[in-house]
Amino acid sequence: MYKLRSEIMKIAIPVVEKSETSQMSDRFGRSSYYLIFDSETSEIEIIDNPAVQARGGAGIQAVQFLVSLDVKAVIAPEVGPNAFKVLKGSDTKIYNGLKTSAKELIEKWKNNELEEI
Repeated sequence: MYKLRSEIMKIAIPVVEKSETSQMSDRFGRSSYYLIFDSETSEIEIIDNPAVQARGGAGIQAVQFLVSLDVKAVIAPEVGPNAFKVLKGSDTKIYNGLKTSAKELIEKWKNNELEEI
């Protein structure tokens, strides 16, 4: 039996298309979109990643953008070392995500089934 989370936060998941059933993208900083889940309201928003075409530092730019949206956690299969430092420096939690749908990852997060990195 898993304990349901009581934390209230916004969570970002890199996704390949604008759908809550979209698969998670395997590229965090260069993902085309981010699904933002608000655990307080259960609202989902899918936004374009402004850093997707960055010449360099896409991961850092993506993190700065997400932090500006008050995101407090990300679920990703992998985060580059520079983005990792910025996430940790901004007190943003990082969860290791499996290659599955964003909807399933949210459920796994709610059920405390994801490993925090």
